[in-house]
Amino acid sequence: MRYLLIFIYSFILLQGCKVPQKVTQDISLDLPEVFEMEEGEKETIANAPWQSFFADKNLQAVIDTALVYNQDLRKTLENIRISQARLKAARLGQLPELNAMAGASVRRFGDYTMDGVGNTDTNFSEFLPADKRLPSPYPDFIVGAEFGWEVDLWGRLSGQRKAAAARFLASEEMLKSVRTWLVAEVAHQYFEMVGLDEEIEVLEENIELQELAFELSKDLKTSGKENQLAVDQFEAQMLNSKSLLIHKKRELRTVELNLSELTGRYPDNIERTGLEPAFAKPRVISLGMPADLLRLRPDVRRAEQELIASQADVGVARADFFPSLQLFGMAGFNAFEFSKLFLNPASSVYHLGAGLSAPIFSRRRIRSAYEEASASQKIAWLDYEQTVLKSYLEVLDMVNVYSTLEEQLEVKEQEVNVQKRSVENSNTMFSVGYANYLEVINSQSRALNAELEYIELRREQLQAIASLYRSLGGGWN
Repeated sequence: MRYLLIFIYSFILLQGCKVPQKVTQDISLDLPEVFEMEEGEKETIANAPWQSFFADKNLQAVIDTALVYNQDLRKTLENIRISQARLKAARLGQLPELNAMAGASVRRFGDYTMDGVGNTDTNFSEFLPADKRLPSPYPDFIVGAEFGWEVDLWGRLSGQRKAAAARFLASEEMLKSVRTWLVAEVAHQYFEMVGLDEEIEVLEENIELQELAFELSKDLKTSGKENQLAVDQFEAQMLNSKSLLIHKKRELRTVELNLSELTGRYPDNIERTGLEPAFAKPRVISLGMPADLLRLRPDVRRAEQELIASQADVGVARADFFPSLQLFGMAGFNAFEFSKLFLNPASSVYHLGAGLSAPIFSRRRIRSAYEEASASQKIAWLDYEQTVLKSYLEVLDMVNVYSTLEEQLEVKEQEVNVQKRSVENSNTMFSVGYANYLEVINSQSRALNAELEYIELRREQLQAIASLYRSLGGGWN
């Protein structure tokens, strides 16, 4: 029977040690060697700090304020502190746990209990010295230290430390992502604001011209050269422009409030320049090799660290299938008289031990946890793969947007010049009777629309620089 029990116990223990095969995901991707329109230069503007993207001093001041006071950024900093605390806890988990202990208690054993009878019988022994007789009630004093240590045989604790370290690094990359987003978003809103400033200025100038045309039409009506229809059309055009001016001012106020939210400050006057002074063309041509470029993006590095952490989680879950070895013990002084507690070798106590435990009935729970960790690892790999792909395509898209906007701006600038010339000619011809009011109104409307479209394209180009900065990783390496 004894050998049978040993065999059954050994069989159950071996069953508890059966574990699935370890599977890890290789962190490697096949990327094109160079971008579509590049020559594979090693130099890259992704290494440049954000100040080199945005030369406008007023914009730099707004960004500096946002980097100090923005609440989202400050919350991310606190999340880093949380990850750092978890990393410290994971590191300390590999060390033995040592605790000091001190206690005092008193207890009276009943006369009709095993302890009570045994203590009474012991006190009647003729071999027991008087100083070792057990008092009743029985006081108990103890002072010492105890320790416990799980031996990391299968790498469970080291896996937890590796996962915590990877998540700490991921939180740091998250901070860089938030900083990159914040700088780009502040620049985006700033360019929106200066663009609206210029649109408002253009509208005000055109309204002045339209008012002059309106007054001229009234004079011509008085002299009998025009009718009320022409006067009404000039007035309607002027009122439409004034309505659009109010709309643009409302948009401008909304953008100013958005900037205040990003900077974490209450609304105040924001110093800014015009669109042209704010424009600084970056070296878009030198994007660098994709591997070097994508390595600089915080979101890619964060996804990579999350994948490393998920791989470590799988190792931790797999280690739970193995038996765990615990070492434990204590040492100190224990006596029923306080005067005999310290500096008395006869009161010293200690014990040392080790224990081995293996899962048997909890294997299904452990397997479920392992399957969950394996699925999470696959999800982390797909997230990493998707992030890299989106990053690569995003860079291509931003470069395409910036390049085509530059070409479109050249054509639009020529159109603006032509439309301005047509306004001057139509006004002159209208004043001498060689053009009717519809020709004047049409030329003024087309000129105004062309100027507003030019400002919109210039603003989109500046905002494309901000988006390109973000897509290149933000220069936080």
